[in-house]
Amino acid sequence: MVPCKGCSNKVPSSSLKMDLDMGKMVCPDCIKNKGIHKEIEKDVFRKEENKVEQAESPSKIAHKCTSCGYKFKIDPETRKPRNCPYCNARVLSF
Repeated sequence: MVPCKGCSNKVPSSSLKMDLDMGKMVCPDCIKNKGIHKEIEKDVFRKEENKVEQAESPSKIAHKCTSCGYKFKIDPETRKPRNCPYCNARVLSF
């Protein structure tokens, strides 16, 4: 039994794996948790990107679908979405 360089838990030496980012031998739990942390970071990064996109384009125009009455926003620069997200009816004017 040897201590993991990542979490200091005692594990069999045969179960240690090389973590290339840290440059240390770590236990399987540290490898698994590292993957979970990367997924969380990606989710947080995506949320931050969405906030930036929303902050950059506050000029979206409210629109109500003439077919179903669904309310959504249209970007006047890109003219998207071109169809209603609910019923897929073509947006003719906004």
